Amino acid sequence: MLVDPTRLLDDCERAWREAGEPPSGGSEPAAALRAALVLEALVAYRLLADHSDLPRDTVFTRWPACAVHTVALAGGPELPRLVAEAHARVLAVRPDLGAHGAAPESAGAWSRAVDEAARSLGWTWRAPTAPTAPTAPTATDDPVAPSCRAAPPPELRLGPGAGSVLLTLPGEPAAGDWQLSADGEVFAVRPPYWALPGPVRRVEATDATGTTHVSAVVDPDTALLAFAADGHRIPPDEPLPAAEICLLHAGTLQTEGADPGVVELPTPYGWNGWTLSRVSLTGVTRIRAFAAAPGSWLDVAAGRPLGWEGGATLPWLMGDDGAPVWHRPPALRLPRRAGEQDGRLWQAEVRRPGHEAPLARRTGAPGALLDLWQDVPRPLLGPYEILVHRFGSRRRRRLAAFLAEGITAEPTAEWRLLAPHGGLASARLTLAADGPVTASAHVVAFSPHEIAKTLILGDGIRRFAVEARIPHSEVRLELGGSPQTWSVRPLDIDATDLAGESALTVRLPEQAVAVTPLLALVVEGTTLHTLRPERRTRTRRGDLRYSLAALVDTVRDCVKAEIRLLVAGESVHVATVRTQPIAEDVVPDGGGLLLRGLRHPGQLTARLYTVFAPWEQPLTATVDQSGRIPLPSAWRSHGPLIVHLKAGAPTPTAPGWPRLRDRDTLVLRRSPWTSAVGHGTGARMSEYLAGHGALPHGTDAIPYQWIVAARGRDLQACGARQTAPVECRGALADAGPTALTRAADSALRSGGLASVLAGSGLAALRIREVADPAAVRHVWRQAPLCALLLTAPLLPYLSGYLAYDVGELYPEEAELLDEVGQFLGEAATALLGGQTDPSAAVGRFDAQTRALDQLPELQQQAVWRSARVVPRGLLDPDTRADAAWQAFRARKDLQYHAAREEFRDGLEAVAIFLDDGHPDLAQAFRGRDPGQLHGPGEAWMRIPQLSLGCALIARLAAAGDARAVGLERGLRHLWTPVASHAPDLTAVDIALAECLVTAKAVHSTG
Repeated sequence: MLVDPTRLLDDCERAWREAGEPPSGGSEPAAALRAALVLEALVAYRLLADHSDLPRDTVFTRWPACAVHTVALAGGPELPRLVAEAHARVLAVRPDLGAHGAAPESAGAWSRAVDEAARSLGWTWRAPTAPTAPTAPTATDDPVAPSCRAAPPPELRLGPGAGSVLLTLPGEPAAGDWQLSADGEVFAVRPPYWALPGPVRRVEATDATGTTHVSAVVDPDTALLAFAADGHRIPPDEPLPAAEICLLHAGTLQTEGADPGVVELPTPYGWNGWTLSRVSLTGVTRIRAFAAAPGSWLDVAAGRPLGWEGGATLPWLMGDDGAPVWHRPPALRLPRRAGEQDGRLWQAEVRRPGHEAPLARRTGAPGALLDLWQDVPRPLLGPYEILVHRFGSRRRRRLAAFLAEGITAEPTAEWRLLAPHGGLASARLTLAADGPVTASAHVVAFSPHEIAKTLILGDGIRRFAVEARIPHSEVRLELGGSPQTWSVRPLDIDATDLAGESALTVRLPEQAVAVTPLLALVVEGTTLHTLRPERRTRTRRGDLRYSLAALVDTVRDCVKAEIRLLVAGESVHVATVRTQPIAEDVVPDGGGLLLRGLRHPGQLTARLYTVFAPWEQPLTATVDQSGRIPLPSAWRSHGPLIVHLKAGAPTPTAPGWPRLRDRDTLVLRRSPWTSAVGHGTGARMSEYLAGHGALPHGTDAIPYQWIVAARGRDLQACGARQTAPVECRGALADAGPTALTRAADSALRSGGLASVLAGSGLAALRIREVADPAAVRHVWRQAPLCALLLTAPLLPYLSGYLAYDVGELYPEEAELLDEVGQFLGEAATALLGGQTDPSAAVGRFDAQTRALDQLPELQQQAVWRSARVVPRGLLDPDTRADAAWQAFRARKDLQYHAAREEFRDGLEAVAIFLDDGHPDLAQAFRGRDPGQLHGPGEAWMRIPQLSLGCALIARLAAAGDARAVGLERGLRHLWTPVASHAPDLTAVDIALAECLVTAKAVHSTG
């Protein structure tokens, strides 16, 4: 009996989705036979997709459960053989599918695609990997050569097209997640890289073996990062080379010597307020960023820098991290400074990444040109690592190169333009080989919405994956000065965003702007407005930026409008402007969800959060054209869901907790709950939030209690147990110091921690000694605000008083004090030393804030936009200004609490208490006084004063003041709602109060 392959896949997809994740044990014979049939059908459809110029992985998108269960039943070692056999059987029946140069199936590509399919279903299952031998690279079943076990430290580099800043993570995704801590914010990331969400001071990366690497990113004193021509970061402790490099900087550049010839490039994603420039430092003696500390110049080294010379790259091929592919090997130029003698030689070693044994060694004098490849075994294929060091020095400099000797490529177009109706003009890339290195496809076809395709380069023994990409046009939206991701699809713009500082950037080939392209606003076929690009002479000529603020009034009465680019006689649809939400409501619909009142015209992404398990990572799903969101079977019984909609494809940054007041955030409250997410303590906490069972207690439950307490208002509004936030805060208060220690496992930021510290009373917890410095050091990495309170007994040793000699401390305790300065900034040292607060006026609401309240939203954002451009300490002025801006934006919510009579009574009680014996603290408290108010409608201006006052009372209670203990309990009900609406201001005030109280105690004891 013949079986229709589409019906077979649809039936299996339905059955396997209902069954959930694949079992860990073996399979029955019937299941194995069914898996073999499904595998052959999937291979056939992948070849059909390739034949039709469609992405092969669309098959896995349509039948993700079939892909996962098939690979699971095949097993890791058998998968390459089974895939190859199925591929051969399909081509034997349909030889025409291989006639146009179809690439062979890669088991490695299957594993990666199936991992993505499992993630789309919300499953934790991952494709099994075959064990690798601890020897030199040899032939393996998987055609993509695995990386070796020894992992070098992560490195910072510019991503492909300089569109992001990446931290490269060595190893294979199957090796496990890396745990990253970026300035106290925690992420779980898989190799090969992580896109930084914005400027951070440092990243601590811990691999699966527990080894931690610290990567310094932004130095606030220099506010500048330098990258070589190949994208790798130039070490911050080395002079800049006198060559063409890229600089990522805050503010304009100032130079001494020759004119650097600055060309401004588009800002990387998330780095709003920063500028990426391509500069030539030939003749420049030193350089600095305008936002750097006074005198923080970076020297430019005279002489020859270390780097590649000669050789040739393939512009259309690159490694997985954007590294260029060399088809003619380059030579290495050794560094040499002006006037340097030839006495001290350099040595360069060529290795495979992760391998200790060198493939070749070469030595040379400073400035010499080395041919590194003459002794390296041929053919030259894959990634190589070059370690360069001077004889007698232990310090080594690392370079990387990806080689594919003898491969050539020729595209049908040097540049892919935007197509009139969305996407890109179709193109092909033809590859040829002049030697033993071969490619998996002779012709690579790009469909309108494809910008890259994976190729396999091999030499009969080793195989490596590379990415084929032709330079192309794209568009990017900028909101509030923050650039979004690039897209080749028409953008979706909410009309409310136009009122802020918004702009649209279009990337074109430089020759296309000889006649200035116009941007037109079109409504029902009629052009209502045209825009010309801004004159920005320092930018790349093909990057055109159009300010969208002029369109605000025009689109106000339009339901929908199109933005079209008029270029080269074409009218290209680049964006759609909406004046209404993406959708009105979300309802259950069979095996998924359905958006009602959908108004979005193009690609749409939905992120789903489960209310009864707010600690779980959200499920990311693509919404189809009918507004349907597919749901894995397990998610259909998790209870209420929060659905956050976003136009376009998912962004590379990790999603945070959504804002319920966002009009594109919908809540499905009436959703059945029959099962908890996961097992153990998390499952019991989910049952508690659903109204079944009691609140879990114990050490393992504390991280969950932190999350519920921090997100309590949102959980209550979405249907969770109404008493949960209060009960969790009480449980944390009972846990005492253990609660502060286990906060490191909650992955909450300082603002979220601060709101719980205020509401639970933990901000007033007395810590008499640091009993376990090693445990507190771990908290510093992931929950620094809680670590500050745990380190409080040691803070007097930062005062500089003779009675507190740092030499008396154990080394582990001294390390904790080093963390204090990095987290709080230079202001903390001044405050602990008894000096006047250098930023006391920052964060106060006064007459200037009153004037700001009268300005339009666009001008308000312009005033505050520069805050936190450079990441600084918690008590530095930029961070305080950013926290105050958050409170200012929540002034309507805060007004409700500030207008109550007991609020005024609380302020008066704090003032009386501080005046009676604490004059220095009383002065800091009165420094937040907004002055005479112009009516009861300005009561919100007293919020910063109450916030600092409550923090001072709490830290006095923690220091042992018995009267403060009672007052803190009386103020807690006033502080809690303030902390929930202005969490960052609360975090600043807790840290500021700790420094002020410690300085007072040190001063009073002499």
